[in-house]
Amino acid sequence: MLNPNTRLILIAIAILLAACGRPAQPAERTGMPEIDHIIETALAGDVGELRLLVHFTQAHCTNAEGLGGPPKCLPDEAEGTLVEVLPLLGAEGSFIRKAELQHWEGVQVASLYAVYEVSAAAYSDENYPRGEYALVFIPDNEQSYSITLQVTQGRIVRIDYGYSDSPQINESLVARYLVEPAK
Repeated sequence: MLNPNTRLILIAIAILLAACGRPAQPAERTGMPEIDHIIETALAGDVGELRLLVHFTQAHCTNAEGLGGPPKCLPDEAEGTLVEVLPLLGAEGSFIRKAELQHWEGVQVASLYAVYEVSAAAYSDENYPRGEYALVFIPDNEQSYSITLQVTQGRIVRIDYGYSDSPQINESLVARYLVEPAK
């Protein structure tokens, strides 16, 4: 028979172990199953499931030099070839092609910061569509200060990387919050 102190320690360890593998807390839920699923998948680091949640943008590739703009054509592609990509916005724009997605390592996030319905004021164009909802996460590394999954109809349509001193949300981009920014 275990002494009372040992029993309490074992119970505390069991609670901590259970909490480490827990899904998102109720405060991290929106009440929208397709959005909550993406939040839980990102927080769990489930790259395989995140890959399945990507919706690719069809864009015409270009041979033009320079940063941003449409995806660059591969050597065997003619200018204007239609390609399927996942747009990424950060200091500059880039893309993950559908054929490259199997090598994508997902997003390494530590916590959810906020979720909001995206307003019409948010940047969007044919190559970088905005989502209906923005899921803003704090990363688990020091490479950036926020990672935002732009989501439409339960699928990730764009990923934005923020590099300010702390996660910042431009209020003009918010139609309404589903999860208020973490304090």
